[in-house]
Amino acid sequence: MNETVSNLTNIRIPEGYSIRRIQFYFWLGLVSAILLRLIIIADYYNGILSKALFYLGVIGYLIFFAHRYHVATRRVAVLRNLELLEKIETRQSLSKTDYEGLEYILWSLSVSKERLNYLTIFAFSILAIAVSLMFDMGFI
Repeated sequence: MNETVSNLTNIRIPEGYSIRRIQFYFWLGLVSAILLRLIIIADYYNGILSKALFYLGVIGYLIFFAHRYHVATRRVAVLRNLELLEKIETRQSLSKTDYEGLEYILWSLSVSKERLNYLTIFAFSILAIAVSLMFDMGFI
């Protein structure tokens, strides 16, 4: 047990990102999603524009999803390093560091814009399919 305690003293709880940074990545993901869905419309009018939208959208997504991966990795690292799931399952007492880790994870989840991002991507995907079908059927 002493080895576990000494290992826990070396664990660093990450600081949360600023609201500005969170908003930046939210908007980056949102704009990238919209750009990728606009390809369907742009392709009917201008092949160069549709390629530009593709590259901008994919580059935006690369940056956005690299960030989301980093956020998820930080959360899981706190869970694993502090062995929080095991402690909660076995109803062990939590240390100050454990509470700081839980606070970080809960704060990170509470300020995350990922649900809104997913909902927006879903809505724009439906809209893109509908517009594409209208183009294909000659309604537009």
